[in-house]
Amino acid sequence: MSRRNCPETPDSSMTTQEAKLILQAYRPGSEDEEDPFFADALEFARADKELGEWFARQCEFDRMMGSALQSEIPPSGLRDAILARKTHPLVSKKAKPFHVLSILLSGAAAIVLFVGIALFHGGFHNGSRSADLTVAAFTREALDIKEQGRVSLATKSTDPAQLRKWLAERGAPNDFVVPPGLNGIPSLGCQSYEMGGTKVTLICFDLGNNQVAHLFVIDKSALTDASQDSRPELREENGLAFATWTSGNKSYVLTGDNITRETIQKLI
Repeated sequence: MSRRNCPETPDSSMTTQEAKLILQAYRPGSEDEEDPFFADALEFARADKELGEWFARQCEFDRMMGSALQSEIPPSGLRDAILARKTHPLVSKKAKPFHVLSILLSGAAAIVLFVGIALFHGGFHNGSRSADLTVAAFTREALDIKEQGRVSLATKSTDPAQLRKWLAERGAPNDFVVPPGLNGIPSLGCQSYEMGGTKVTLICFDLGNNQVAHLFVIDKSALTDASQDSRPELREENGLAFATWTSGNKSYVLTGDNITRETIQKLI
């Protein structure tokens, strides 16, 4: 598959942080390489040494995970062994029960692995751990996405209407109210996650000076202890500043890259 020519310098309209947000959604060895959505970020990575090294590590990790998934295939004799066990529950003394047992155990191990992988990708990867979400759990999930480098953009646009339309098509919250300090701030794009079986919206805003604001939004009805309305609570953990609040029928978490408590205070 051919690649685009590498420019001598990165696109000056894109920051390193913006490129990372986009490339975290990139799937190596797929049609993403020809997708215009990734074009600028890919060219940036080819031209910028530090970003290129980071991107190479990301791709290698994705390839390793892909290989691991493909290599774990349930034994070919598992189905027949299970059916035989149902048909003949009593195993003859002349039979070799350990052979059947080994097949069953291998199958069980594969099932456990697949369940674990499903929990990782469907749970931790999408931010979902429990069907019962509290405000604190929602906040923790949102911060985990940020701290674990799982923030990515599924679509990018500076047009709020286009982003809300994309979110609505995927059943994610789209009728939220943007904090006053973010009104007029250009958006970078959005993403939809899942927490406890509930869709969560993420919109990223470009504050300039390599600062990016991450606004997470969830329907208040999905939280077991959300109040009618609450004033924003501003906190900081492990150097990460964030704010949480509930307003109308939505609950929010606001955090970001390279932003301080003072900056968040101004935004909310």
